[in-house]
Amino acid sequence: MPTLVDTSDHPARDQADFWRHLISSAFGPFHVQPRLPGGFAARLSGRALGPVEAGDVYAPAHAVRRSARQIARDTRECYKLGLVLRGSCVLRQNGRRIVVGAGDVVFYDLTRPVEISFDAHHIFTVVIPHSAVPLPRERLAAFGGTLLGGRGRTGRLVSSFLGALAESGAEDAARNGAAADDPLGAAPDEIYAHHLGGALVELVTGAAGEWLGAPPSPSPEGAEMLRAIEDWIEARLHDPSLSPAAIAAAHHISVRQLYRVFAPTGTTVARYVRTRRLEHCRRELGDPFLGTQRIGAIANRWGLPDAAAFSRAFRAAYGQTPSDYRARTTGIRRDA
Repeated sequence: MPTLVDTSDHPARDQADFWRHLISSAFGPFHVQPRLPGGFAARLSGRALGPVEAGDVYAPAHAVRRSARQIARDTRECYKLGLVLRGSCVLRQNGRRIVVGAGDVVFYDLTRPVEISFDAHHIFTVVIPHSAVPLPRERLAAFGGTLLGGRGRTGRLVSSFLGALAESGAEDAARNGAAADDPLGAAPDEIYAHHLGGALVELVTGAAGEWLGAPPSPSPEGAEMLRAIEDWIEARLHDPSLSPAAIAAAHHISVRQLYRVFAPTGTTVARYVRTRRLEHCRRELGDPFLGTQRIGAIANRWGLPDAAAFSRAFRAAYGQTPSDYRARTTGIRRDA
């Protein structure tokens, strides 16, 4: 379900503090500094699109900073895209300083320190969990603080896709009697919105992969074994006892050898298993046709029987609880 928050609903003296709280709740802890004293008239609307959270932001000039200490207090691991529709900003991350103008798309990592100085602006944003992008995090960390639109053919596709999402949202808002300048005033059909998010993740993965270049390739034998092990794991995700030791034993190799097989993927065996389980759970929670199934039953089906541990892992991966994700994606609230 869509959300809409407007600081004009608060007294002028409280607007900046309310915006600080709102931004930190939505994106993790941030230091926010308005450029001018007095009121801070800003608006944020948002909607879940499958694995991603889309937002539409109108705000006056201000600066934000996310420090290493603030990052350490946050369990969420996400990337963020920003399509500037009006205004501009200057972003610093990974030693880069880039000027982002109208029509530009910037990519940055919320698990790394970042500073942004905004003019008065209108920006369409997308937050993507690390776990949704199947690229090595260590390599993708170097991508933060980069303009996407001019980065090859796939980068231009990301820019066009975001622009189309923003434009179609504005048209839907106008048809539904909402403000015509609110791109998220009305979202695509809730049943199919998660497909749009999935398509965006695929495009971002392609653009980042194009920029990073191909990682070191495993040997043909190693690649063949990796595919066989991944297929074997996929067929047994429902088994809570699935572990690196069990996987290695089933393939007649040592655990150390198993780790070497997975090394070219940039992830560990345990993280791969957890990510696959969570991704299956996320897809089923975002499917309105499975809305009558209990969250616990879905998690148990994918080898995650501990409800509390599942909820913590899901929140760390996607920035929200399983019940909140289902409610925002499908409009269905079923906690148990």
